[in-house]
Formats: sequence, structure tokens, C-alpha cells
Amino acid sequence: MVFVHLAGLVLFVLCHGASAFMAFLIRRQSDPAVVSSYLGMSNAANRLMYLGLLLLAVGGLGAAWNSSILATPWVLATTVTLIVVLGVMYAIGARFYYGLRDRLKPGPDGQVTLDAPELSALLQNRVPETLATVGTLGLLVMVGLMVFKPA
Repeated sequence: MVFVHLAGLVLFVLCHGASAFMAFLIRRQSDPAVVSSYLGMSNAANRLMYLGLLLLAVGGLGAAWNSSILATPWVLATTVTLIVVLGVMYAIGARFYYGLRDRLKPGPDGQVTLDAPELSALLQNRVPETLATVGTLGLLVMVGLMVFKPA
């Protein structure tokens, strides 16, 4: 189960990194078609990311169960940390990027109603930094809990 946990971690971090990179990259773009394309690539990476998350969770909980440590404080704290970080990141990221994706969809006339200046202004925000900070701090807390195993 530890292998499943670590394989899930690698898949999760690899695919999530593609989305994180996209979040910073699109700020330099003003063409709605280019931004929409990047968001599409990010969406494809996220589908695999969720598979990695599932493997990570099943493998981690399975390894903890097999080792009879599922109810230890550090395992519970790691699980709670993961849930909180996922919730915060989803609440911030999904609201912004799903909304942006919707605004970039062509209307009935085939035209995107969001023009380049409006798109540029919309992309000048701190969403990527906020997501990166929450995710990085959460990951560091979880690694610390797994390495030091506080009682």
C-alpha cells in the first residue's frame, strides 16, 4: 500500500504542477483563445491529478490500516490537513478558474464576449500565489507529520 500511496503522490504532484504552472503563465496572455487553450490543458491534467489523489489517499489509509496506526494523532492530523487544504484550494481555485473558463466560452454567435483588455485585467490577481502558498504550506505540514510522527 505504501507503493500505491507514493505512486499516487508522484502522479498527483506531476499533474498538479502542470496546472500550477498554467495559473502563473496565463497572466502574461491577453488572447482569449490562448488562455482558453491553457485552461483546457490544465483541465486535462486535473483529471489525472484526481486519479493520483485517489491513489494517494487509498494507499496512505490502506498502509496506515495495515500497520494499525490509522487512529494515531499524526495520521489523523495528516488526513485533516489534506482535507482542509483541498477544500480551501478548491474553493479559491475552482471559483476563479471555472468562472474564467465559462466567460471564455463562445456565445451563440461564436464570439467570446471577454475582450483582451478585460481578460488582462481579470488575470491580474493573486489567486496563483494564494493557491501556491496554501498548497505548499499544507504539503510541508503533511510531510512534517509523516516524517516526525508526533504523538
